[in-house]
Amino acid sequence: MFDLIEKKAKAVARSIVLSSVGGLSLAVGMAFLTVAAWIFLTAVATPLTAALVIGGVYTGLGLIMIGLSSARSTKSVPDARVHAPSEAPPLMQAFLHGMQAGANAQRR
Repeated sequence: MFDLIEKKAKAVARSIVLSSVGGLSLAVGMAFLTVAAWIFLTAVATPLTAALVIGGVYTGLGLIMIGLSSARSTKSVPDARVHAPSEAPPLMQAFLHGMQAGANAQRR
């Protein structure tokens, strides 16, 4: 019992660490790309134009992300009051057994 809890805790900790390192790397990469874009745009246009372009890109991306995060899912949410039976009905068990037998026969 404690082994399962320990494995789940390790998996969650690993996921958190990897996500954190990935987010930090993404932030550093975006900072360098922003500086590179600034240098390029100031070489091509004025610093005001560069600031407008970079600010517009970040504002647009932010609005898109906010829109995606607030979009409602089209998937139906199962009703919490409906509980699946602990065991499938006999007819369903027979059907699933037949499907498994057919799949096994096809593999041979």
